[in-house]
Amino acid sequence: MRPSSALSFATLFILTGCSGYATRPAPKAESIAQAAPARYARPCTAASASAPSTFECDRLSILAMAGEYRVRFAFDETAALAPGYSPHAAQRSAGTELVEVIADDGNAISLQHILVLGKEHAVVKHWRQDWRYEPATVLRYRGNGRFESEPLSDAQRNGAWSQTVYEVDDAPRYGGVGRWRHDIGIDAWESDRTWRPLPRRDYSKRKDYQALEVVNRHTLTPAGWVHEQDNTKLVLDAINTYAHVTDYDFSAGRDYWRRSSAFWAAVRTRWAARENAHASFTTRPEPDGEPRIDEFFKLADRAVTGEAIASPEIDALFARYVGDDETSQPPP
Repeated sequence: MRPSSALSFATLFILTGCSGYATRPAPKAESIAQAAPARYARPCTAASASAPSTFECDRLSILAMAGEYRVRFAFDETAALAPGYSPHAAQRSAGTELVEVIADDGNAISLQHILVLGKEHAVVKHWRQDWRYEPATVLRYRGNGRFESEPLSDAQRNGAWSQTVYEVDDAPRYGGVGRWRHDIGIDAWESDRTWRPLPRRDYSKRKDYQALEVVNRHTLTPAGWVHEQDNTKLVLDAINTYAHVTDYDFSAGRDYWRRSSAFWAAVRTRWAARENAHASFTTRPEPDGEPRIDEFFKLADRAVTGEAIASPEIDALFARYVGDDETSQPPP
């Protein structure tokens, strides 16, 4: 059953040499678009007779999103679709973010985002994006914390890449499938229309919608890349821009990942096992996953100090916060 739409919004994530979370408000008059450096070499070009294949161009474009960035976040409500709805004020924020390639086996690539913030170089593990070429299934969010593996037809998967986005504790968030384009002077990927949960910034502030229907776009730019979302339900245009930077020290983020990566690999393995073993499953609590996230991050903090985290401790969190649809019950 399709929910009614309250409004449309776009989210834009603009990564230019360095990215981050909501650390400071940007000036309201600041334009979303940024000036492009004069020199820029695309990951591949179709102009040369010896140009890489489309598949290799896709791979190079995904890998090009790794690096050190300053990110700007823009959340703008663009159209009120429900009678009587009053659009909320636009939101702007910025920060610094490290994007690392943590897996690449050719047909599958995983990019881990790590926030490194301020003069103190505070480190916060952020979201993850997994890319898979011609996937047999794509993980879909169905609302109320439920996720389902959706089989793809040959027409849907041929030449396509799925992108699955994961929470800071590696819980799934949403997935979509689409194709990269390299024939229009830029390198860009656009997903099909898919659902995702409320943004974390709205968990405690908004009660007027329960899910978002989204189209995601990733576009490489001379300065970095742009993650743009067209969202319906709250209809906000969400855009994040990532711009390459060389004037910020990300060593704290790399050190955190070196110390905690084995723990997070164990967590990812369990999420993958849950996805592979169940056609659908539910995360909880929903929509606010903070209690679950806090528990995982407490274990990660112990791992950073050099402590070995026993498997039963991780398994206990999954037993508490993740269940299949038949047995899922709220935690006590």
